[in-house]
Amino acid sequence: MRFARALRPAVLLTTALLLAGCGTSGVDGVPALRLAIGNSLAGAEGMTADDPNKIDRTMASGCAVKFYTPAECDRHTKASAKRRAELKS
Repeated sequence: MRFARALRPAVLLTTALLLAGCGTSGVDGVPALRLAIGNSLAGAEGMTADDPNKIDRTMASGCAVKFYTPAECDRHTKASAKRRAELKS
C-alpha cells in the first residue's frame, strides 16, 4: 500500500519533468547540429525527377522549425523551381 501511495507522485513528477524538458529544448540551442548539417542542402539540385522531392521534404522540415534562415529557405525554393523546370524539358 505504501508503495502505491509513493508511486503516483513519482510518476507525476517524472512526467512533468519530461514534458518540461522536451518543451524547452529547441534547435537554436544546438549550434553543433547546425555545424554538422550545414547549409549546403539549401539550393541543392537533384539529378533525377525524384531527387527534388526528397530534397524538398528535407528542407521543408528544416525551414518549418527555423533551422535554416529565411534566406536559405528562399534560395532553396527558387533553385528547386528552376531545377524542376529543367527536368521537365
